[in-house]
Order: sequence, then structure tokens, then C-alpha cells
Amino acid sequence: MDLPGGDERMPETMHEIGGEQIFVADSGGDLPALLFIHGTMMDGTVWDKQVAVFRDRYRCVCPDLRGHGRSTARSPDISFEDHCDDLNTLIEELSLKDITLLGWSMGGCITQVFVTRYPGVVSRLVLIDTIPQRLSDEHFPYGQDPGSTPKTRHALETNFEATARGFGPRIAPEDEAVAAYISDLAARARQDVTINDYVTTDERSQIGLLPHITLPTTIVSGDRDLVCKPGASTFMAEHIPGCTDGVHVIAGAGHAPFLTHADEFNAILSNALEAHDHARG
Repeated sequence: MDLPGGDERMPETMHEIGGEQIFVADSGGDLPALLFIHGTMMDGTVWDKQVAVFRDRYRCVCPDLRGHGRSTARSPDISFEDHCDDLNTLIEELSLKDITLLGWSMGGCITQVFVTRYPGVVSRLVLIDTIPQRLSDEHFPYGQDPGSTPKTRHALETNFEATARGFGPRIAPEDEAVAAYISDLAARARQDVTINDYVTTDERSQIGLLPHITLPTTIVSGDRDLVCKPGASTFMAEHIPGCTDGVHVIAGAGHAPFLTHADEFNAILSNALEAHDHARG
């Protein structure tokens, strides 16, 4: 199924990086870049509603992460650092400039690692319904119940398609069409890579990285997000020095406000980009 509101496709290329084929949709042009990073079980097409609005003013680049969408992975054992290294190579190969890095959900976790692993490469960070740590503990009460990990893994191992198709209604309970689109994407994901995504995320905390994120940072959250609780966004805003305007909360939105509330999300992004451009002179 096609995403409602999607626009014409961008030019598409494959890049051999680290022995893998990384798929990229790229609007091209000598323009400031928006580099969009999707979440688990997804691919770069989730950003169509942003590309349609911003491609005339910015170079929109939407890769499929290694092992996701049309990108290959010889092994499912992929770390956030692997993704970051792929992205850095891609940035160099495409000669991207004045980059705004946008990360949603797991993609937001990856971007937190990227800006601390490769300081100075990107100019601005946008974190969308993401977390610094997936599981709750005494220091971070805004994650998921640690007891959910074995249950999720068992469901993914024993009945992947049904579990994946349940992803959409949880991501976008406020929009049936978007939920169906998300479910269709999730059902086509690689089972082994998806399981690794969850295991990798559950095994790490990135709270210690937050004080080192000093570049301008915008945080967006849906107030009905069931996956990455809104409290996690507030926590990040309080601990990231580069976030100076708090959390932009989209009322009535679940985990994917850039899809279900695209106009409001795009307005927030446009204002952030304009403020950044003005500050840079």
C-alpha cells in the first residue's frame, strides 16, 4: 500500500559501503541537506510527506539503514555504531553540506550516537519520538517494562508477521490509513534484523551521551506516544545542552507525528530550520 499524501519518488542509488549495498533516495542539488533516519522495521519512504514539502529548499536524503528496506546485511548483528559508520561514509560520498540530521524512534537512538561519534559532521539534530534508553530503571522511569523484552523477542521469533502487523496500530492509533501503511512495511522487514534491533536497543543506555550533544537540537514528541513515552523526550530536553527550546509536543499524535500530523510537524521543522539558517547568517 502507498502512503497517503506521498509525492513523486526521488532519484535512487545504491552505495557499496562496508561490503553492503546501502539504498538511498536523494533529491540532489547543491543545497543544505536534510538526512532522514527511519526506525526499526521501516525504510526511507516513511519521510515522503517531508520530502514533498522540503525538497525545493533542501537536499533531502533518505537512506534505508543496513538490513532494512532495500539495503543488504550479510549478518543481522548490526550495531548502532555500524549504522553510524555507514552514514558517515554516505555523507562523504554524497558530499552533503550543512546537514540537519533527523532521527525517528530507533533512528533517533542512532543519531544520538552519530553526533557524539562524529562531532562536527552535522550542523543540527532533530530527535522525533525517541529515547536515550528503551527500558526503565531507577534512574530513567520513562522506558518500557524490562519484563517486556523476552515477551517481544518470543513473539518476533514465533509469529513474526502477526507481531509485525500489530506494529501499525500501536504506532499510529489515531490514523487507520497510516497504521495500515506502517503494518505493511513492518511485515516486509527481515525477521533476524528486527530481533537484533530490539536486542541491541534493550542492551544499551545512551543517557551518558546526552550532555555531550551540544549542537542545536530540536525534540518533537506526540503526546499519545505508546512506544517512546513523552516523558523520555522531556528527559532528553533537560539533559541535552543543545536543546534550548524544550519539547515540541504534537497533541493527539502517537509515535509517528510526521506521518499522522504532517502539517504540524512540517511547520515545527520549518521553523527550526529557519531559526538555524538565521543564526548561521
